[in-house]
Amino acid sequence: MKLRDQLVMARRNLKRAKGRTRLTLVSIVIGSFAVICVLTITFTANKAMSDYFEKTGLLYSIDISSTGSKMIDQALIDKVAALPGVQSVSPDVYLWFYETVKYGDKAANSFQSKAQSANGTTKQSIVAGRDLTEADTGPMVLVSRDIANVLTDKNPESLVNQQITFMTNTNYMGPEQKPENCDYQTNVCKSIEVTATVVGINEGQRTILFPLQYGIDQSSMIYYNKVPDCRGFQETATARCENGFIIDTHNQVLDNGFNTLRIRAQSGDVIAGIGQALTSQFNMRDQKDLSTEAGDYSFMIGQDMLKEALKAFRVVSLGLLAVGGISLLVSAIGVINTMLMATLERTREIGVMRAIGATNKDVKRIFTVEAALLGFMGGVWGLLFASAIIIGLGTKFATQLGDSGVPIDVPTLVTTGLIPSSIVIVLTTVIGILSGVLPARRAARKDPVESLRYE
Repeated sequence: MKLRDQLVMARRNLKRAKGRTRLTLVSIVIGSFAVICVLTITFTANKAMSDYFEKTGLLYSIDISSTGSKMIDQALIDKVAALPGVQSVSPDVYLWFYETVKYGDKAANSFQSKAQSANGTTKQSIVAGRDLTEADTGPMVLVSRDIANVLTDKNPESLVNQQITFMTNTNYMGPEQKPENCDYQTNVCKSIEVTATVVGINEGQRTILFPLQYGIDQSSMIYYNKVPDCRGFQETATARCENGFIIDTHNQVLDNGFNTLRIRAQSGDVIAGIGQALTSQFNMRDQKDLSTEAGDYSFMIGQDMLKEALKAFRVVSLGLLAVGGISLLVSAIGVINTMLMATLERTREIGVMRAIGATNKDVKRIFTVEAALLGFMGGVWGLLFASAIIIGLGTKFATQLGDSGVPIDVPTLVTTGLIPSSIVIVLTTVIGILSGVLPARRAARKDPVESLRYE
């Protein structure tokens, strides 16, 4: 028999037992749907994370932090910047005292404000306006799109060149604070407003970026100690006495160092060499190497961060794939049961085919093709359902990710996720073929004479 004839016969036979065929197909569809969804999410997420690290420069970055014994000062920064293979460096200053940001009647609370060098060490994906430049030193900010959406009812472009207002917390005693706002016994001050101009919107995640010099300036904390008079006070570089107060100024960055330091390597090939130099010359410890003793500083390589993120996601994906695999195993048992029932119901039909010249091989092929068709149809329907749900719900999810700096669009979901995942159709077809082997053999071994007598 030709394959075309076998397919026509298989389709006709499956239609004869519609109820059983539908139940078997449902089990295959559920299993293939689960596997396709997991594979699509895995493939797409892996590409999105890799693209994000590439786009932001994290793939070629090394982040250094102090362990407490030594600080990240300008001397260290200059030495690190001079290492072979280093393209640029950027220290970070966290502006912890900004608690709320407002624009008009809108406000956002959960965000990270920090200052860093605008020298390209960290790449910014600009949505509107412009990036910060090294010429910017005053209260100018680059706002992430998700915060801009909150402040403008999802019209982030309208925030460019506008002034936003920051509310400080009660511990802020910086240059904008006034003495009359503070209780100098408890060092608690009233919250004040600090304004800044938005120069651009980027695809970051709940971040507001300031120029580095502005961050250093704002880290100058002024402490007032009330005294009866200033007679006998010896003025220093950081302290003076006037109007009954000893005014003591301390810059937290200059006194305690920067929060972190980011290195941008010239290429991925030199990162390992830079890491070795950091360890040998500056007593730094690679955070991934837990076997070494703690040093004066620790560092994390961007490539290692990506590997760890992908590894963690892979573990979760394997767990979900195991659940989908169990569903496919159950569907395989369903196919075996369906085909065994078919061989029993069509015993007389098998006898007739054998009597008119069909060989054992022909009978085997008929039932194997029937089982393969079940698997193929289940895989196709699983792909269709998965595509509808992933594209439908995924579009909304992709928009949210885009606001967080990880843009994923429908074409990416299809080309990166769904198309590679369509290999599941081959898998379900193979499962159908394997599940049909036993029933096909059983059908082929039936005695033609006894089969003709079967009622």
